[in-house]
Amino acid sequence: MNNIDEWEFEDIILNRGGAGLGFSIAGGVDNPHIGDDPSIFITKLIPGGAASVGGRLRLNDVIVRVNDSDIQNVPHQAAVDALKKTGSIVNLVVRRRRPRPTGNVIRIRLVKGTKGLGFSIAGGCGNQHVAGDNGIFVTKIIDGGAAQQDGNLQVGDKIIAVGNHKLEDVTHEEAVAVLKDTSDIVLLTVVKGAVTNYPSPPASIASQPDVSNVAPSSPPPPYPEATTGVAGLSLQSEPIQQRSPSPPHQEELNMIIPPTSHHPQQHHPDVPYTSMQKTYMPPSPTKYEGNGVKAYVQNDDEFPREMRTVVLNKGATGLGFNIVGGEDGEGIFISFILAGGVADLSGELKRGDQILSVNKKDLRNATHEDAALALKGTGQTVMIEAQYKPEEYNRFEAKIQSLREEMMNSSVSSTTTGSLRTSAKRSLYVRALFDYDKTKDSGLPSQGLSFSYGDILHVTNASDDEWWQARQVLPTGEEGEMGVIPSKRRVEKRERARLKSVKFSGRGGSLESKGSMNEKRKKGFFSRKFKKGRESDQDTSDAEHITSNASDSESSYRNDEMILSYEGVVQQEVKYTRPVIILGSGKDRVNDDLISEMPEKFGSCVPHTTRPRRPHEVDKRDYHFVESREQMEKDIQDHLFIEAGQYNDNLYGTSVASVREVAEKGKHCILDVSGNAIRRLQVANLHPIAIFIRPKSVDSIMEMNRRMSREQAEKTYERAIKLELEFGEYFTAIVQGDTMDEIYYKCKEVIHEQSGSTIWIPAKDKL
Repeated sequence: MNNIDEWEFEDIILNRGGAGLGFSIAGGVDNPHIGDDPSIFITKLIPGGAASVGGRLRLNDVIVRVNDSDIQNVPHQAAVDALKKTGSIVNLVVRRRRPRPTGNVIRIRLVKGTKGLGFSIAGGCGNQHVAGDNGIFVTKIIDGGAAQQDGNLQVGDKIIAVGNHKLEDVTHEEAVAVLKDTSDIVLLTVVKGAVTNYPSPPASIASQPDVSNVAPSSPPPPYPEATTGVAGLSLQSEPIQQRSPSPPHQEELNMIIPPTSHHPQQHHPDVPYTSMQKTYMPPSPTKYEGNGVKAYVQNDDEFPREMRTVVLNKGATGLGFNIVGGEDGEGIFISFILAGGVADLSGELKRGDQILSVNKKDLRNATHEDAALALKGTGQTVMIEAQYKPEEYNRFEAKIQSLREEMMNSSVSSTTTGSLRTSAKRSLYVRALFDYDKTKDSGLPSQGLSFSYGDILHVTNASDDEWWQARQVLPTGEEGEMGVIPSKRRVEKRERARLKSVKFSGRGGSLESKGSMNEKRKKGFFSRKFKKGRESDQDTSDAEHITSNASDSESSYRNDEMILSYEGVVQQEVKYTRPVIILGSGKDRVNDDLISEMPEKFGSCVPHTTRPRRPHEVDKRDYHFVESREQMEKDIQDHLFIEAGQYNDNLYGTSVASVREVAEKGKHCILDVSGNAIRRLQVANLHPIAIFIRPKSVDSIMEMNRRMSREQAEKTYERAIKLELEFGEYFTAIVQGDTMDEIYYKCKEVIHEQSGSTIWIPAKDKL
């Protein structure tokens, strides 16, 4: 237990009134907020709430007592229940760390290292971290970063300037932009200890999510405040949250806790209706029942079956639910409720509800389009008449599922794996195999989440066939803001529809079809052109090559129906330094620069050959000289080589053992190989960092290589298109740039991010 002398105690009386208490809590013996401390912490003060207006309750205060209830060393839910049971007058006893001397303005000089500045920020105009203060505050110091090494910047400090740029009364995004635009030496002007009662968590402890929001009846924004990690040179916004999947009570973010009432069904039309007794959460879908009909919604006998009126105020994410139905007069049903959205916060709408009317517009026999227009066309306040009808909803979903299966059976051959039944898989981690811009998707039901190829996404709810709820997993291991992304099924359906309407033709001759490329892939891993000297990026010559008889299953052949969307992934700890494969125009220069700039981190392996050794050559330094061609051919057939080929009747190849030798010495083995080698290394459990340099255009290729003719640039561009089509699913990342320096910098950034001891690898079970 903490030393009593470190703390001061205060009695605070709050009058709930019509504005609510207005604060969030986290912690408990079952879910400590800071380290192993089971205390209940105040994690957020909401503007307009009683706590903010009173001005006495502070961020990171520890609640000791609520009225007559002692909430020290209690589970999280016990603290929530204690706050629920209070009436209009709430007597809190809190403790906080005794204040340190504050207000000193100092300048701190930071020199960026390999981990960048190494701190996180929160706050800004419209996103206050401290009620009534638009300042930018330090919320976390990251291990190994410049801030930790310098030792002067601390959690709770307020940054008022970066160099000559003032950070007073700026938005969070503007502060991020200023910090991103700094050079290697950064001068910060800070007010020391502007927030004095932070519990000083260890730098390695991630901030936890706000779990219980004791707020006014009007819902607050559905997501936690944005904070930004400044660990590296590129910043990414991330909310306060925890790394691993949360237990159930942690998922009820920003939960509304209204005052206790003896008449929970009575409410006023100008106030969002909120259940006074219970927050009803959608139950998890169950598996198929014995009668073959899927129980998409479990019957909840406690939930009222009578028609009820729900009044919602639209938030930043809209109303926060999806609808289905509107065909053959079956009605409009709620199929998905976004966690943290307006509907979820109200607790008054439920999956399986039939929407009877919206703002008095009758939707009992409406089409899906009519219902969507009615919901979109409402003002800020939406009055919904709904009725819980789980049996009708289940029959509707069973019919839809049956139609889907019929369509799948008629369109998918028995050799394919089919599509993921998302309703049976609630949570998973995936790697994105395409770029997604939420601003260009007009069909989003609520707040979307943009991502790029290679990003790892934690899908927290995959129960809807069209939309998944997800967070991006950041390079630090923490998770970013929550949003909605298109499901695997939706991505593939839209892409197939697009492909049907597009006919591909090349200039002066068509590009190879994906099918013809797949035929090449069926030949195996070890199809590689070898020629005397180094294979350059611009080489288009034909050379002799040898092809092994690797099986189709190993050659990662995919049929023409394959559309890249998401790949299931799992985490794996590695005890080797990952090999690096760079593909695309400019790879030779990047490879050379990596080895010449950082020879202590990057190296190359010694290849094998059946060619006789020359007088000046040394075995195992220049080549592994193999005396028996038959033995090397056998080793190729036994998959001991990631790639092999023939030049002037001699075999050349890169063995798995040679790559492993470099990797186990703590160096990234730079490999000048084809895309086939990526999968072969994965099979050998040497998961490479595979980076594809995607050219922006033919003109950009010519701009970066002034000696190249347009014809050569067009061929290079076409090869890049084929390369991405053929091996896109195996790339770790895709980079683009206007200059080779920019491309090189981005490649280094990817390698740095992917060099941790824990990596994401393809899951055995396919989506």
